[in-house]
Amino acid sequence: MAEYVELCGTDDVPEGEMRSFTKGDNEVLVVNLKGEFYALDAICNHMGGKLVKGRLKDNLVICPVHRCRYDVTSGKVKRGAGFLVETFSGKCGDQKAYDIKVEDGKVYVKI
Repeated sequence: MAEYVELCGTDDVPEGEMRSFTKGDNEVLVVNLKGEFYALDAICNHMGGKLVKGRLKDNLVICPVHRCRYDVTSGKVKRGAGFLVETFSGKCGDQKAYDIKVEDGKVYVKI
């Protein structure tokens, strides 16, 4: 059964930035967009790139390996190599997005 676990403090992820945290077997990317926090799998599901080494542009994180863009608010693949790969091989798709809550300066994700 999935439950919320503490992942980090809100101060650990400055506004407009992203950080990666490990909790158990999960590596989670936390993004702070204008004070709102979002969480995705930190490892690209296509080629295994560490998304924290990519670039954040508006609400999109760009994979450093194949430049696919994922919407951090939903995990949906939006643009880039992922569309071609998904169409022809079925291997690239949306990133897992975690349910998240923020309480008392702490970020929790449902794992």
